[in-house]
Amino acid sequence: MKMRAVRSLAVLGVFCSVLMACETTHDLNPFYGSKVVVPDCPEVRLLQDADKVTVYRPGPGRDITDILYEAKLLGFFGDCEYVGEDGVFHEVVVSLRAKFKLARGPADSTRIAELKYFVAIPEFFPAPEGKRQFVRRVRFPIGRNNITINDDFVEIRIPLTKDRKGPGSRVYLGFHLTQDQLNLNRRQENSTGLGG
Repeated sequence: MKMRAVRSLAVLGVFCSVLMACETTHDLNPFYGSKVVVPDCPEVRLLQDADKVTVYRPGPGRDITDILYEAKLLGFFGDCEYVGEDGVFHEVVVSLRAKFKLARGPADSTRIAELKYFVAIPEFFPAPEGKRQFVRRVRFPIGRNNITINDDFVEIRIPLTKDRKGPGSRVYLGFHLTQDQLNLNRRQENSTGLGG
């Protein structure tokens, strides 16, 4: 018999956001007979040093007046679903919805920000399925220079094997950064930037 079992996600911190388990519909449904043991969700984290981005206007200027926008990954929510047959799971589907805080900079004239972020599973590198990139175009409403948004859900499928059960897999979220942006994040680790 084909089966699907869903578990919820919970955010436990900025740099270590972990998916936690709860009772599933299979655990609670008396028509399934014996309980099906559903594993915990894979661990999901925000990648330190890649959880914020500062975007400058083109040119050499790197003063605060040259900033187009800044964005920070605040966290995520969602769930994971184990898919299988006859009590054996062959795949876990992780659904995530990222939450962002954005601040418009003095150099911006378009009121538009383009967020480029990724969801990565290091154990699959360098295969293409080890990393997926997403782009979210955001428009600042008139009169508002600071906003918080939730992106659409993104879905990551992790195949399971005898050695890969699900809970041992790690999933990372972060911004797709240039080397200059990454270096800036490392230099300004404790800075709050435009967004306060």
